[in-house]
Amino acid sequence: MIFLKAILRALSLKERKYLIVLLAVLLISSLGRFALAVQENSEFVPVSGGVYREGIIGQPIAVNPIISANQTDQDISALIYSRLFDLINTYETAEDGKVYLLKLKEDLRWEDGEPLMSNDVIFTIKTAQDPETRSPFAKSWQGVVTERISELQIQFTLPAPYTFFPNNLKRLPIIPKHIFGSIPAANLRLSTYNLEPVGSGPYRFDGLSKRKDGFITQYHLVRNENYHNTKPFIGDFYFKFYENNADLLEALKMREINGFGNLLPIDKNLISSSKITIEKVTMPRYYAIFFNQNINPALKKFDLRYALTAAIDKNRLIEELGNDAIKNAPSPVLQEFKNWESGQNIPYNPDEAKTKIESLGEEKIELNLIVPKIEFLEKTAKFIKKAWLDAGVDQVNLFFLNPEELLNDVIKTSNYEMILFGNILENPIDLFPFWHSSERFYPGLNLALYQNMKLDTLLENIRQTDEKENQLSFLKEAETLILGDSPAIFLFSMPYSYIHSESLKGFRASEGEERFLVTPTDRFNNVHEWYISSARIIK
Repeated sequence: MIFLKAILRALSLKERKYLIVLLAVLLISSLGRFALAVQENSEFVPVSGGVYREGIIGQPIAVNPIISANQTDQDISALIYSRLFDLINTYETAEDGKVYLLKLKEDLRWEDGEPLMSNDVIFTIKTAQDPETRSPFAKSWQGVVTERISELQIQFTLPAPYTFFPNNLKRLPIIPKHIFGSIPAANLRLSTYNLEPVGSGPYRFDGLSKRKDGFITQYHLVRNENYHNTKPFIGDFYFKFYENNADLLEALKMREINGFGNLLPIDKNLISSSKITIEKVTMPRYYAIFFNQNINPALKKFDLRYALTAAIDKNRLIEELGNDAIKNAPSPVLQEFKNWESGQNIPYNPDEAKTKIESLGEEKIELNLIVPKIEFLEKTAKFIKKAWLDAGVDQVNLFFLNPEELLNDVIKTSNYEMILFGNILENPIDLFPFWHSSERFYPGLNLALYQNMKLDTLLENIRQTDEKENQLSFLKEAETLILGDSPAIFLFSMPYSYIHSESLKGFRASEGEERFLVTPTDRFNNVHEWYISSARIIK
């Protein structure tokens, strides 16, 4: 210090100023180099903590995925219950493709500390198969024989080889036998555990809040310390419930929620905050108009079906829907899941459409189209109605129904001439549920009531071969058959949208090559990796 003072006294005032500036530059430069070195040799990593609030339109009814098809129940269940595939240590398949042997991981536990064993898996599957349960998983597990080999091993025997059976393992949530085992299947919906569930997933139930009228406003989950995988970073996860889309958007605007998912097109103008991220994730679904030729004999005529397709300008329709995420879907096989271009089987040609309708010689062509009461589908139907009237159809009647009416009064009874509806493919190359002749009547999903023996064989072959190249070859031929007969007008496809605050990190739609969601619930596949808080560490 004495030496420094001596130097300063020896310098002139001007020289002292130069020295101070030099030292300041040196200090700033050193700090910059230090900051750069820290940045290059460190990284942000997620840390435990934080709260996340998910907004949902609807109400929880029975948070038990085996008995409830309610989307709200399924979403909450995804955080509370583990899926079978996540509990497996290994699995083997016999050469004939009909027998699967699974071994569970060791020391699996329910959140209440009880061991999770093969008996829980067998109980879950038998519960799903029981007609009294009315389970959404019943069809997937129909005919599968389940056998306990040991406390950790289970054997499944299929009625026929099914190459997509591992998907069933990936999708099946396991419920506890020690909770539900003594309850008759018909009474499962009465259990209080359906709103206060006991699971083995990343989170456990902590409490709920209700209004005086019984409307559940909030569902609180906390980290499950007995979770078999990496514990989730976010400590408190809330589901907040709303009655309509306007209330949900207002909640996002007021920061009452951090995010929500949506199957419908999102108007970016309604989400004004720059601190909001919109994730668009591929979903294997398409919307189409399905013809029921048994109800209206005129629809048996190929030329009429051709004309109705040719009259629709799909590109203009998509423009009018006003969402750049909506894509033309010219066939039941989406482009993202095939290695060929199917093109437009029947191109837009209003003049040809008019000519074909005139050549039919019908005294009067009257058509009835049933449409879900959803805004963008109502807009779609009105656009199509005008196109058909312009092409020479005498009368087009549109009937807008809410989802419950549509299912009970229309789809279950095949009581429609034409229906505008969406198909979601559990496996993007498995068209069997929607186009095989055995699926023509409810609960089958063949809404066109289409029959073609050659197509049936192709769809069965796809399910019975493991060779990807052969599957795609069968699929391409199946697509050609369907398009050649025109049992439906394929309109468009759209992704799933997940809207969340920028503070949420770690959201991944899916893993590996499967960059898509099958159901909205799949957005939570890696919820244990989501995080709000992070810290910088040295690499």
